[in-house]
Amino acid sequence: MIEKAKNIVAGLFWKLVLVVVVYGVRFYLLLFYRPKMTFLGESVKSTKLKQPMVIIANHTSMLDPLMVQALFFHKRSIVVAKDQVEDPHFRWALSRFKNVVPCDRFNLDTEWALLAKKELEKGNSVIIFPEGKCRYDGLLNEFKTGFAFLARSTGAPVLSLGIDGIYKVGHRTRVVVGEPETIERVKGVPSSKHLAERSEYFRQKIWGLKQQALGKTEIPELPCAAETPAEVLP
Repeated sequence: MIEKAKNIVAGLFWKLVLVVVVYGVRFYLLLFYRPKMTFLGESVKSTKLKQPMVIIANHTSMLDPLMVQALFFHKRSIVVAKDQVEDPHFRWALSRFKNVVPCDRFNLDTEWALLAKKELEKGNSVIIFPEGKCRYDGLLNEFKTGFAFLARSTGAPVLSLGIDGIYKVGHRTRVVVGEPETIERVKGVPSSKHLAERSEYFRQKIWGLKQQALGKTEIPELPCAAETPAEVLP
């Protein structure tokens, strides 16, 4: 009986800690980086989405996932690399968040799509960074096709975000939101070729949104993914 009471108290304590952490991080991001959002479409004019969507964005900083979650704060979940969930530095928090969908980015993994589908069915939007990891040279990595498969198989619209990736005190981090688009839903397993084409389409779209977030009036051309291999870090 005493042991059960201890477990209940411990559970309540960790819930309180997580609430403090989540709201504390959100307050910090919104206060110090004062994100400025620009909505280009007509159907989405705020972060309070009328329906669950697959939210995708470029990945320039480790703060990007936190910022997107801070902006789309309600009814959302996020796909996180499984190795990060299992990392001792993050495991204590990520393993306790109910809105985290782990994905094995180094091996064939289909379980994450099933979990993400359940999140959409519950009315939660799913945040995905298709590049899989940060890129610091200003370009974009190849987009993995998982988000396209999820959107196509569920019919959920894809909402594209372009983030300037600049997190400096005194600078307003800029986020440009495009018009959501639906990838046609089909029965059976969609072809890998079509998914790759749609992924590249959204990669180019987010590239343009990112350039607008950076304040550029002329959008430089982004070479196809085959011509922009992932950068080799020292």
